[in-house]
Amino acid sequence: MAYCMIEAHTGVSSEAPFNTMASFRLAKEQGYDMIELDTKFTKDGHCVILHDRTVNRTARNEDGSAIPEDRFIADMTLAEAKKLDFGIFFSEKYKGERIPTLEEVLTFAVTEKIPLKFDNVIQTHTDEELAAFIDCIKNMNAQPYVGFTSNNLPFIEKLLAMLPGSAIHYDGPSDEETLTALCALVPKEKLTVWVRFDNARTSWNKTPAANEEYCAMVKRYARLGLWILDKKEEYIIARDRFHADIVETDGTLKPEKTEV
Repeated sequence: MAYCMIEAHTGVSSEAPFNTMASFRLAKEQGYDMIELDTKFTKDGHCVILHDRTVNRTARNEDGSAIPEDRFIADMTLAEAKKLDFGIFFSEKYKGERIPTLEEVLTFAVTEKIPLKFDNVIQTHTDEELAAFIDCIKNMNAQPYVGFTSNNLPFIEKLLAMLPGSAIHYDGPSDEETLTALCALVPKEKLTVWVRFDNARTSWNKTPAANEEYCAMVKRYARLGLWILDKKEEYIIARDRFHADIVETDGTLKPEKTEV
């Protein structure tokens, strides 16, 4: 049976505050093969790891109190964001956790040799922000440990012009024409096509759901990724029926190397 990799969605977010270094460290400790994460930019041009446009859901004031008014990360400096607590909303255990910067997570990835998959929110960055994002990866020699998610072929072309040879994760709807176009841009060993596993976690998404025929088509062109799973029986279907190369989970599924 082929090994199926497991990716930690925003880290091990079932056990630690998501999109934090604590969550990413758990992913490494527990043997996950890859970490998915989200990027945003501060007012003063720093790339940070955050899912929402506001900090309100995951941040608290230093005294642990909730932030009553909407605070957009794009309206804050990095120094202002770093004063907030991004752990205590999850548990007292993580009190004092700070928002990670791109530089911090790239240092972690390179040091620990664990790949990162940047969410397709990178498509929303301005040209200036995207250039800064790519330059940081280049300057830190982190390209071997990063992959980029997109559902847009012109954006993928743009990315590859900026950083040739990058790993690409495509998460848009697929057909033979789209997959052929992707393969013209990205070699099979660098390309993962993500398909949603039909469950409550993915029902909001309107891309086609995984079935044997669809997954077999994808695997002719690329590695197959399935998202997002949180039950052992789903993993078994993904691995044995759909022959996924990698699945994404919030941490409720553990790597086979630590749990069979």
